Amino acid sequence: MENYNPSSSLKKKYVYTIVFLVILFGGIFGFYALKQHFISKFFETFKLPPSVVSTVIAKSGNWQPYLLAVGTLNASNGIDVTPEVSGQVKALFFHSGDLVTKGDPLIQIDDKSEFAQEKDVKAQYNLALKNLERAKKLYAQKAASQSFLDDATTREKQLKANLENMATVMAKKLIRAPFEGRIGIKNVSVGQFVTPGQVLVSLQSNKSLDCNFSISQQDYSKVTLNQQIDLTVDAFPKDIFKGFISAIDSKVDEGTRTIQVQAKIDNSNGKLISGMFSNLKVYLQVFPNSVSIEQTAITYTLYGDSAFIVQRDLNSKDVFKVKRVFVRTDDKQANRVLILEGIHAGDEVVNSGQSKLNDGSEIKINNSVTLDNGN
Repeated sequence: MENYNPSSSLKKKYVYTIVFLVILFGGIFGFYALKQHFISKFFETFKLPPSVVSTVIAKSGNWQPYLLAVGTLNASNGIDVTPEVSGQVKALFFHSGDLVTKGDPLIQIDDKSEFAQEKDVKAQYNLALKNLERAKKLYAQKAASQSFLDDATTREKQLKANLENMATVMAKKLIRAPFEGRIGIKNVSVGQFVTPGQVLVSLQSNKSLDCNFSISQQDYSKVTLNQQIDLTVDAFPKDIFKGFISAIDSKVDEGTRTIQVQAKIDNSNGKLISGMFSNLKVYLQVFPNSVSIEQTAITYTLYGDSAFIVQRDLNSKDVFKVKRVFVRTDDKQANRVLILEGIHAGDEVVNSGQSKLNDGSEIKINNSVTLDNGN
């Protein structure tokens, strides 16, 4: 009987175990290597389906930039009618909302006392005038002294001045329209006692209106006198009122760093009234032969703005490629943007579906519907 050797048996077990582990891990690594091989082969031949996008054509033309502003309309001539003297209102010659012309009587303040005084002064003046003529004749005949003539002359001048002063006072008691315009709502009634400075009614000339607005100090160099503007108001949202810049303030507001600007607005149709809030477009210098495109065609990022230009292959009717270009933009208006660099007139640019694209991506174009641009 052979002797049993436990050491030899243990060695065989180690060998079997090592062989098993080698086969196991070899199989695992072999499977993984085979898997990676097939995956790489798959991606070598895999091609993403073309992305469906919509496109627009970059256009060239005159670019009209403008500044946006808000302002308030004021009558070019507008006043609150107030009396210069105290007294009781005797008559009103207007109704609220009337149109009046320059010189039309508006309000008569009681002038009975002044009228009576005027009669007295006029009678004294007529007497002084006769005495002066008599004094001149007597002096010429050397029947009166120089002092007598001087007294008569002085008396005539004093009464003439008093008479002119009475006429001025009486004129102040008849308030007339200083210019053509529309009367507002009256704040006075017949029989009411009024005092100097009391507002009786407003008078506004609305044929031509001033619009006061402000611009940023950085835009100061862009505005000049007679520059054209368009104005709209909420009351007539479909109407555009024309005007021009008539004045620019000589200083910058230290608090807001803005400059006050005034524009003249044509209101010959009478639709606008003083005090209206308005929106303005101040038209700047035109840029001729400028390239512009819809804003949705531009992808804005921190590292730069870009767009995808379509590269059409004459051998393909449906599938095309795109090239990513970086662009430099400037002014924006409504849904369009001015292009300074990167896109040329006539370039076909993707304007929706850009989020799915990379440089060289294949696309199909469908401009029949508005696509999601991925935003």
